[in-house]
Amino acid sequence: MQKDPVSALLQSIKSLLDQTLPKDLAQPISEEIESRLQAALKSLSLVPKQEFETQAKLLATLEAQIASLEKRLAQLEDASAADR
Repeated sequence: MQKDPVSALLQSIKSLLDQTLPKDLAQPISEEIESRLQAALKSLSLVPKQEFETQAKLLATLEAQIASLEKRLAQLEDASAADR
């Protein structure tokens, strides 16, 4: 199973902070970054990848149906114009 990209990013940041700053300074900064990132992500309207892919397939199907109906309508209009 793939690791969550946000968790991987946070882990990288924590690791860098631990390597470069004293522990008593790195931990509060790390917690603040994580808190702000979580708050920012909660404010976004995100959907799971699977749901997005399902909706994209549905959209492609509907676009194909519209194109087919537009073609059929044009044929009917041409036939109607020829009958006049």
